[in-house]
Amino acid sequence: MTSAKKKNDKQMTLLEDGASYGSSLTGRSDLKPSPRSKAAGSRRERKTIQDVLIREGLVAARLAVGAASTEQLQEKLQQELSQNSAETRRRYARSILLWFFGDGIDGLARQAWQAYEDEQLERDILRYLYLTAERLVGRCVEDCLFPLEEGMLIPAAYFERYLRDALGEQPPPKTLERLKMNLAKLGFLDRSSSQGDRLGRITVDKTAFLVVFHSIFSPTGPRTVELASVLSNPFWKHLGLKSEQVVRAILREADANSLLGKYVVADQLEQVTTCFSLRDLLKRRARL
Repeated sequence: MTSAKKKNDKQMTLLEDGASYGSSLTGRSDLKPSPRSKAAGSRRERKTIQDVLIREGLVAARLAVGAASTEQLQEKLQQELSQNSAETRRRYARSILLWFFGDGIDGLARQAWQAYEDEQLERDILRYLYLTAERLVGRCVEDCLFPLEEGMLIPAAYFERYLRDALGEQPPPKTLERLKMNLAKLGFLDRSSSQGDRLGRITVDKTAFLVVFHSIFSPTGPRTVELASVLSNPFWKHLGLKSEQVVRAILREADANSLLGKYVVADQLEQVTTCFSLRDLLKRRARL
């Protein structure tokens, strides 16, 4: 059997009713919020999903450059957002801070905008931050969508089954629709076909990958990390990459452009050594 046929058979098995979503997804107990998302979980039930606010997140990243604290940023956001209702603006501002500024006012969202002022790059950063904070959606990307081929038609029951397994109960129709709507806004779903939802194609900014990589593995200075540790972290799936080989290719390109210390492959050893901290990388406005 060819590798292509094996891959196709695996994908069809995933789409069948009753198939599991990987060894890690076993029910509600596995959907523990990360430190960045605990506050979000405390404010609303885990089975609810709010509309993702990427466009508003871009506004927040720009405003954050001139803000001294998250409290000041929240005030600025409530004044800047276009919604008529003051309560809606307050709710949106709180969600934006929880999703995109869980690491503080001088976190990754502001640092990336301050360095590049690049909306496409910033959108990739915000996608990663949102999926890290909103684990119900993030796990769907990691376990349900990642194994599928771009352009594949996805049955409606596929997402319903994911939510039922994750929540331990039948998901509310609004939660199911919001999950799909948010995945579309993030670029993972193409909902334009009359046949149904298809897996979308995301073009990832390689510089955004490099920035997120350094924020995770080299936040304060150079270090050596095994590639297995890089690949086991879902950040690259959140960004929209579809294979480990693409991750390797980007890291090799960074190495060739002197943006890494070295990329070593020898026998059973495969590791990356950085040469910059995140702040130093951004100070150079390094690009791939």
